[in-house]
Formats: sequence, C-alpha cells, structure tokens
Amino acid sequence: MRSITVASGKGGTGKTTLSALFAHMAAESLNVVVADADVEASNLPLALRLEHGSCEVFEGGLKAVIRADRCSACGVCAEACRFGAISVDDERYRVDAVVCEGCGTCAYVCPLDAVSMVRQKAGEACTGMSVVGPIAYGQLRPGYDLSGKLVTEVRSRAVALGAVHGADVLIIDGPPGTGCPAIASITGTDLIVAVAEPTRSGAHDLGRLETLARRFALGVVVVLNKADLSSAGAREVRDLCTARDLPLLAEIPFDPALVDALAGLASGATLGDMPAKSQAMRIVRETWEQLDAMLSESGPAVYRPKPAWR
Repeated sequence: MRSITVASGKGGTGKTTLSALFAHMAAESLNVVVADADVEASNLPLALRLEHGSCEVFEGGLKAVIRADRCSACGVCAEACRFGAISVDDERYRVDAVVCEGCGTCAYVCPLDAVSMVRQKAGEACTGMSVVGPIAYGQLRPGYDLSGKLVTEVRSRAVALGAVHGADVLIIDGPPGTGCPAIASITGTDLIVAVAEPTRSGAHDLGRLETLARRFALGVVVVLNKADLSSAGAREVRDLCTARDLPLLAEIPFDPALVDALAGLASGATLGDMPAKSQAMRIVRETWEQLDAMLSESGPAVYRPKPAWR
C-alpha cells in the first residue's frame, strides 16, 4: 500500500480541502483508506461524510488525584507543586488536571499516601467508513498533550484498515506545523505534498517543512494554493523551490468553486456534479494524476534529499 501525506508548515493553506479532493479522485480507480492526522481539529470525517464510526479511549499521561478520605489538609502537596496545580477550597485540596504536569512530586511528599498518579483520558482514537473508503481519525481533548502519540495510533489504525480492505493507497491529512504531530504524520510515508500559500510566512513555513523532510530523507513536492492572491508571495515560494530544488507540482488559483465542491461532496454530491469549467478543479485533478504516477513503481523521480546530518 502506497502512502501520501498532505502537509503544510502552517494552517489555513487548504490542506484538508486538497486531501478530501485527492481522496475522491483516487477512489474513482483505486481502493483508498484515509487518515486524519490533525487530531486537534479533525475535519476530514466531515468532508468525506463519515457514515459510521467507533472510538476507543486514548490514554494520556499521569495526573495527580487527591483522595479526600485520606487527606488531612496538611498542605504539603500544594507547597511542593512547582506548577501551582493544587489549590485548597474549604480545607479540601484539589488538583487542576489541566495545569498538572504529572511529575509525581506531590505523591512523593504526601505523608499519608493520599495522592495517587492516575492515567487520564487524553482523547479518542477512531475508525469508520466514509464515502471514499475506510477512515481513521483522532480527537484530542482540550488541554492535553501526546498529540504525536495519538497521530501514530491513528496511522496504525489506518494501515490496519488498509490491510483488511486491500487498499491501494493511504492518503493522510497531516497537521499543520513541524512539531511532534507533523513528524508522526510524515514518518515512513512515500511522498509528502507540501501545500503552501503565496505569502512570506507561507514561504518561510514551507522552508521549515522541507528542512524537516530532509532530516528524514523523505520525498517532497510542492503545491502552491491560492497562487494568484499575491504575485510577490507566489514569487517567494517559487524562489524557495528553485533554491532548494523542490518540484513545484502545481499552482492552483483561488477559486470559490473548490469550497463549493467540498461542501457539495460533504452533502452527497459526486465529482461528476462539480463545475466542469472550474480551472482550479481541473488543476487539482491534474495534480492528483501526477501524484498517482509518482507513487507508482514506474513513476518519475521525486525530490528525495540526503539526511541533513550527512
């Protein structure tokens, strides 16, 4: 099973829109499985019309819990907590789970063993069936970390679904940025599609994403979305691609038809119902055809740099 991660150095570039359209186009001739690795804002199940799904608890780190039946309200734990996570109200000490870092100091210093370290529910790892095929996604609870581990779990579930359903390609909608969630979404993928916007920050963040990909020697191609909104910004992205020898696969103009297409597909329309004269839709389809060729064994060479430490 081949895999592709649609990524971006920043949010708002159109990554999820392109991921959903690529998934629909791929499903016309291939068995597709999709993964939404943006676990802090999982929108791909909406765009691909999740028909049914099930979720399991994803456990996060340890948090302190004070047992009221053992606590003598001595206050030792609150004095020891360097994060200010323990407060007292009417002589009852409580732990703010959002502020607690799970270091365990309070449990160590409590003379009555009234503090326990309990593993918390950090979110959910989910699987289901969309209109294009099986889908895996996650939902991270507000205030909790470990998003990188949840992304890894989502990808593992997507791979398992692909094996069960005989999928030809796995399309991953990656999270924005270059942190742990992004690393978890691109590790081991066959190809990264870096979606950039025509702004100075867009070019800067594309450079950060390319640097990250270079650390893992991963194949990268660039799609410049909303390319006609700023000629100066588009020039900066093109110059960066030239300087770093990055293939600029496509330049997609700003077109409300893409937004309308995504809304229509989410409401039950098909690609055949989409505007035939939309230049942006035509370019998106041509882009997917190029990506499909690149992922095939006989496809053209893809930018695959040496690791940065060599």
